[in-house]
Amino acid sequence: MSRREQMLFKNTEFIGYSDLNKKPGFQMGMHRTKDGRYYLYTACFRDNGFNIVDVTDPANPTAKWVEGDWIGEVHDGQSLAKLQVADGKLLACYGGTMRVLHGTHEQPFWGGFKIYDIESDPLNPKFLGQFECEDGPGVHRSSYNGGDYAYIMGSKRNYTGYILRIVDISDPANPTEVGSWWADGQYLGNKKASDIPEVGTEPFMKLPNGHAITVKDDVVYAAFPNVGFCMIDVHDKTRPRLLGNVPLNPPFGNGQAGAAVHTAMPLGDKPFAVVTTEGERTWYFDNNIEEGMFHKITSQPMNIIGMVETSDKENPALISVFPYPEVPAEYRKCHGENFNIIDGQRVVFGPHNMFDLFGQDCLEQRDDRVYNCHFQAGLRIYDVSDPFIPKEIAYFMPPDPEGTWFDIEDGTLFPGPHVGHAEDCVVDDRGYIYVDTYQDGLYIVRCTV
Repeated sequence: MSRREQMLFKNTEFIGYSDLNKKPGFQMGMHRTKDGRYYLYTACFRDNGFNIVDVTDPANPTAKWVEGDWIGEVHDGQSLAKLQVADGKLLACYGGTMRVLHGTHEQPFWGGFKIYDIESDPLNPKFLGQFECEDGPGVHRSSYNGGDYAYIMGSKRNYTGYILRIVDISDPANPTEVGSWWADGQYLGNKKASDIPEVGTEPFMKLPNGHAITVKDDVVYAAFPNVGFCMIDVHDKTRPRLLGNVPLNPPFGNGQAGAAVHTAMPLGDKPFAVVTTEGERTWYFDNNIEEGMFHKITSQPMNIIGMVETSDKENPALISVFPYPEVPAEYRKCHGENFNIIDGQRVVFGPHNMFDLFGQDCLEQRDDRVYNCHFQAGLRIYDVSDPFIPKEIAYFMPPDPEGTWFDIEDGTLFPGPHVGHAEDCVVDDRGYIYVDTYQDGLYIVRCTV
């Protein structure tokens, strides 16, 4: 393997960079003050806390690290990987960690979200209240676009994985659940303990599980692995009801990839939605072991970004699949002809997080573009003006990192290819694109077409 040191561009240009205080970034949100300053809030893949990045001048971003709350004296095993920002509020989402992913020692942790006022002082969030998601992994990719209700993908006692929890935050000091929805098979209260698979086993991974949601016009667009893309009516917050769904796995997803259905979002006001199945970070895969989460891969189903027609919400239908990302010549010189085999090693490949935020003036609002962080393929930008024929029009690939920002004691957490990975992206109303990466900071770019 030769390290690729250069950034790669197609119809994009570099604007700025921050190392995020060497905290690996994850989900992000944007806040614009009344006097026109821009602040990007970046959660962290591994650590308990978040960065506040002043991007008013995107060529010269400055980052402030804010440590999250701990529940005990041992500061390990707690993460703050997800967040939402809207209406002058920050929802900081807490959960646990996994040693096999984060190199941490798994410790007791608090799961739920905490509400902060960021309108008064964006650099010094003021705690307002909290909501606990008990007896499970905590909170995953949720949706808050402002207003009285937060739509949380969170754990709950007697349920497996994450379910949809609708929380009234009109009184931030006393957030209250008003409704919830789960897929068949997630409720465990009526099952024998002996019938519940052990966490992390193959039978457990085949259980229904919520992963991510977006909400528009009282419809929840939900990604539920082992169920599919789900559309849920939440006009009555106390009684969410399933409208329709599109099964995606199989044939897509599963294997040794991440969430078999990862993201779902509406395409503006058009009767279409974008859905994904998740790839995975190449760093973890070990060709020398035959079992375990990241064992040697012999075959692996493809992962996709798909377009779903939603004109009939009770019968949504997959109508197109986005093209395989273009492989730049400079990448091929270092790592190989495609993104599925890197330096001769078969790895998982597929999309990760999309720019799925909307409904806020500080964000780009358009229905003819899709932005996706495609793990080892970097940021990919698509023209979806014709939803039946999505076209890739631009990309940005961060360089391969120089080293690692965390590991386990014996330095063996990452036996696979250490290529650059894009994790999440946000686009502001000025057209600046913020891309955080796996152990290599935040890149700010702009699309030139």
